[in-house]
Amino acid sequence: MRNSALHPNICVSDARAAIAFYEAALGAETLDVITTGDVVIHSDLVLRSAAGESTFTVAAAFPPDSVAPGPGEPTHVSFTVPVPDADAAHARAVGAGATSLVEPADWFEGFRQAAVRCPFGHRWYFVTVDDAVTADDVQRASDAWVAERG
Repeated sequence: MRNSALHPNICVSDARAAIAFYEAALGAETLDVITTGDVVIHSDLVLRSAAGESTFTVAAAFPPDSVAPGPGEPTHVSFTVPVPDADAAHARAVGAGATSLVEPADWFEGFRQAAVRCPFGHRWYFVTVDDAVTADDVQRASDAWVAERG
């Protein structure tokens, strides 16, 4: 495992298929896969971009301590991937089998995002953010979003 500021562990129903999906949909590189029999108990994947390098683990779920999200069930976490082109990242993920949750759109000027749910139940956001965007810009947009939802 490489050093990373945060290294999430993603539980899935079919780790081998999920690893292949994350390679195709996100451009992840698999660094290693550790198995017991046919079960993937650990793997290390890395995403590289201009924003930096992030690692994550994909492994089989081992209830009751770790469970994979069920199809269509709520998820407890989301993953945000900074990308140079949110539209292209969204199209790539959908083309690899993800379900679109939020079509690519400008949330406000300089901040474009899209979201998908991967076939293994996890939510992934793709964001393209201009360097000029400030925390105040994000706060104003967040306040407007909450107000619209009533």
